[in-house]
Amino acid sequence: MTIPAGWYDDGSGRRRWWDGLQWTEHLVEAPAPAPAPADSTASAHPVDAAQSADAAAAAAVASTPSDAAPFAPPFELPAPGASAAQFAEQPTVYPGYSGSAPPYATAPAPAKKGLSVLGLVGLIVAVVGIVVSCIPPIAVGGWVLLGLGFALSIVSLFLRGAKWPGFLGLGASGLGAILAVAVALISFTGSADPSGPVAEESTAPSDAPSAEPTPVDPADVDGAVMKGLIELTVGDCIPLIDYGDKGVYEVPVVPCDQPHTDEVYFVFDVEGPEFPGDKAVDVEAQTRCRAEFETFVGIPYADSVLDFYYYVPTKRSWTLDDDHAIQCIVYSEEDVTGTLAGAAQ
Repeated sequence: MTIPAGWYDDGSGRRRWWDGLQWTEHLVEAPAPAPAPADSTASAHPVDAAQSADAAAAAAVASTPSDAAPFAPPFELPAPGASAAQFAEQPTVYPGYSGSAPPYATAPAPAKKGLSVLGLVGLIVAVVGIVVSCIPPIAVGGWVLLGLGFALSIVSLFLRGAKWPGFLGLGASGLGAILAVAVALISFTGSADPSGPVAEESTAPSDAPSAEPTPVDPADVDGAVMKGLIELTVGDCIPLIDYGDKGVYEVPVVPCDQPHTDEVYFVFDVEGPEFPGDKAVDVEAQTRCRAEFETFVGIPYADSVLDFYYYVPTKRSWTLDDDHAIQCIVYSEEDVTGTLAGAAQ
């Protein structure tokens, strides 16, 4: 805003000329109060009127510009020729106050990393896979879970959130893979059957003690033919063999006219598609073999000096070799020559 040129009060009781841009040195006295109206005494005293005229002239001379120091205006306008940028309105600056906001926005605090849900799921799946893979019947399911846990843990490392569940899931999957391979090797090695099914030999109690013949090695028996247990048939004669703690996969069969102690007298299969359990198989073998003893030997079991035992299938041979057969074998405490059928002793 520009103030037009004119006479203005400069604050000292005098009027100074404002040329529109700045104060000048031209000063005039502020106008005196209006004179009182002339009375009838003026014409009666001409000398006083003349004196008043002189006083007015002296006042006019006193109102001429003087060498008084210029008065600084309350504001200043830029000098002529100033650039347009100097005329631009300047921003208003307000003094600060206690508790005012900072002059710039502060960066937000970094958000705390949350838990990676996918990584946690992968870790749990891997742990479950370790447990399942150590159970042979369902080990395949454990391998699948380990692979799934490994994949989920890998993906979780590329997502937002804490990384430790993903790393733990990877470690658990690796450990589970090692355990799964070890369990698989043990299972396959234990189930390997180089010669045939493994059967359990059970012997019925006997009240007639006697001297036992000396066991022989199957390799030392002349004319012996090795047969797997599931290949035994009624009438096969077997010499006394010392098996020790080894599993029985096959036995030597000799002609019955050679010295021997054992003879197969009854063979039957356990019915049903599922293995009934070791105890149930043993009970059935004991019952059936005892019942057929009298038919083969010729006298009741309680009256005979002979005894019997049997070979029964195990769960492993039942599953792997479809072995359902039970072989009932009568034996003598002494070597015999010929068949024991109808021996009546």
